[in-house]
Amino acid sequence: MKTLNEASVNVEGHVVIRDMDTNEQLLNKHNAINFQNFALAMANSLANKTDVNGNSYVVSKLAFGYGGSTIDSSGNITYKEAKVQGGSGALYNASLDNSVTPAVHLQVPVTEYSVNDAANEPYTDLACKVVLDYNYPADASTLDTATNYETAGEFVFDEIALVAETGDFLTHLVFHPIQKSKNRKLEILYTLRIRAGV
Repeated sequence: MKTLNEASVNVEGHVVIRDMDTNEQLLNKHNAINFQNFALAMANSLANKTDVNGNSYVVSKLAFGYGGSTIDSSGNITYKEAKVQGGSGALYNASLDNSVTPAVHLQVPVTEYSVNDAANEPYTDLACKVVLDYNYPADASTLDTATNYETAGEFVFDEIALVAETGDFLTHLVFHPIQKSKNRKLEILYTLRIRAGV
C-alpha cells in the first residue's frame, strides 16, 4: 500500500466553455491557481470563518475580463501570464456590467455546484457551473461578429477567474478571445481538483 504524504495538498483547475445549442467546445484548458488566496480560503472554510464583513470564503462568482491576450495583424495570439501572485489577484481588465449605474465589474454568480468524490482515491472535484443566457449581458452585441477583441466595447472576454464571496480571486485563466453575443447561450464548467497526500 502506498504511503501518503501528510504534508501535501494541491489543487488544479480546468475549464470547459461550450455553446449550448451546437455543443461546440469553445475552450478546454487548465488554469492557474492563486495558492495564497486558495490556502486562506480552504483554512477559513474548514473553520467556518467569515471575513470582517461577514462574507464567507466559498467560491461564489465567476469574473470576466479582457486584455489577457493580443492578436497581431497576422492572427497570431500572444497570451499574458496569469495573475496569481500574492493576495491581490485580479484580472487585466474587468468586463463591466452596464445594467446598473454606475457600472460594476462583471461577476456572474455560480449557479450550480457539484462535489464528486473519487472512490478510494485521495482527490475530490468541485465543479462550478455558470450559464450565460441568450440576452445576457444586456448590452452585448446581437450577433457574434466582433472585430475588436481588446476593448470593453463588445462583450468579448479572454480571461476569467473564480472569486470567493470575500472578493478574493482564487484562480485566473487567460485564453483566446470568445464573444458572448445575444444569439449564443454559453455554459462554463469550471472544475477544481483538490488532492491530498499525493
